[in-house]
Amino acid sequence: MKLFKTALIISLLHFSLNATNLKELIDKTLENNQNLKSLKSLDLSKEKSYQSVKNIYNPTLNIGANYMKLDGDVRNVQVGQTITAFAKFGINLYDGGKSKALKQQKEYEYKASVLTTTTTIKEVLLDVVTLFFQAKTVQENIAVLKEKQNALKAQYERVKTKYDIKMTTIDEVLKLQSEYESNQYTIDELEYQKEQLLENLSLLCGLKVTTLDNSTLPDVKDLVYVESETIKSLKMSIKAQEENIKITSSTKKPQVRFEDSYNLYNYDDYNDKILTDLPDSQNQLTLNISFNLFDTNSKDKIQASKITKKALDQKLSFLSKQEKMKFDLAKRKLHTQELKIKSLKSAVEMGNSVYEMIKTKYQNGIVDNITYLDALSKKVYNIALYKQALNDYEIAKANYYFASGIDYKKAIELF
Repeated sequence: MKLFKTALIISLLHFSLNATNLKELIDKTLENNQNLKSLKSLDLSKEKSYQSVKNIYNPTLNIGANYMKLDGDVRNVQVGQTITAFAKFGINLYDGGKSKALKQQKEYEYKASVLTTTTTIKEVLLDVVTLFFQAKTVQENIAVLKEKQNALKAQYERVKTKYDIKMTTIDEVLKLQSEYESNQYTIDELEYQKEQLLENLSLLCGLKVTTLDNSTLPDVKDLVYVESETIKSLKMSIKAQEENIKITSSTKKPQVRFEDSYNLYNYDDYNDKILTDLPDSQNQLTLNISFNLFDTNSKDKIQASKITKKALDQKLSFLSKQEKMKFDLAKRKLHTQELKIKSLKSAVEMGNSVYEMIKTKYQNGIVDNITYLDALSKKVYNIALYKQALNDYEIAKANYYFASGIDYKKAIELF
């Protein structure tokens, strides 16, 4: 029993120490994100709406019964009670193209909805990647500051010992103590920022995230720009608007409907000597043709739809240029980040070297504590900037992937 408990504790400890990787976060986001689930439900609603109008002839078949009774004085040539059962079939032979246009409109709206959902998926995944590496930056900065805290503590204890034996002044001690407390405050502030970022990440992926691993994205530098789902969705919306114009215009065209009605009759309370030729059944064919000569609103509706389409065309032109620009800038951003990383790496190496030299001089009393703290701060600052640049580079990669218009499923395979 004790062995079982020990094994359980070890397994739980191992689980709690496992950091969450980026691939897992992305998979969980696609699986759990409530907003994405909501959008997929709306897509299904659009699909069902499209399915409901797929048959442009709109055939109908109705069955029913009717009971009629005459009260009061009933003439000899009238039937007192009549029961009718009927079956009625109808079909639109021509409706001015309205049903066909409505079918196309619903299809374009459904496709636009699916493409918009895909755009949102990409945006959410980019948010996940961004939050992951932002949290990584904060997490690594905390680790760097904790190293600084250890160095400050060691120097504080060394100087405090010297002060206790009257070998240095109190201001040396207070200066290190102040720097130590200030550094601790910064760590606490970053801990809050990290918690905030991880909470937002947890909300997106539906998974409690406490620590992160060292996941990185692969280097892909030769992506070719293709139209994004945002552009494709807008094109579908424009086509849907074109069909809306046809729907409104159809009211000015002839409408042709065919109906066939079959009726069965049963009679009671009538003079069978006079009414001897009452039918037991009847089949009635109807061909209805109508034409709308005048209405007061179709012209304005058509103009409104045309203006909306024009606005969408203008928006499409702008977004197409904007997307291409964003792709070019995302590609250039990668190159800029590479140069920044290279520069900061050199700064880190120099800062470490200078710090070690100043540290030795400080411990030997050659330089004062101000010089030492300045060297320590520059060392920590350069390391923090370098860590941030590395994580910003990963975010820049993700921006480059999605700005290219790449299918998000292919992007995930790259991750």
